Amino acid sequence: MNQKNCRIYPFLKAVRGCWHNALFIKCEHAVCPHGQSPPCEGFLMAVDADGSLILMPVKLLQKMTGESIEPEGCRAVIGKQTFESVYGLYIEWHTVSSTDCPLLELCQVSDRCRCF
Repeated sequence: MNQKNCRIYPFLKAVRGCWHNALFIKCEHAVCPHGQSPPCEGFLMAVDADGSLILMPVKLLQKMTGESIEPEGCRAVIGKQTFESVYGLYIEWHTVSSTDCPLLELCQVSDRCRCF
């Protein structure tokens, strides 16, 4: 793994070293409306010391740690649609595409998730 491009540390710091302290954002769609194949397994959300959002794809963290990450193992579970409603303005200001998955796009444009 390229340490220069992979910044898992801010996420782990925000969850105090334990992904169980994250919020699980669950996509309720069986088929991804944004064309991801296979569909994502959800995202883990944390917030850093200054209130900035940190998103981590579940699939990526599972690959890196070898652990199975289940929604019930996290502090709370919210649906993707709920997240998009609550963070609507944040998504509008921090993404460029209206057709791509906003959570995946937030990960890709953030310095905090460059592990793809």
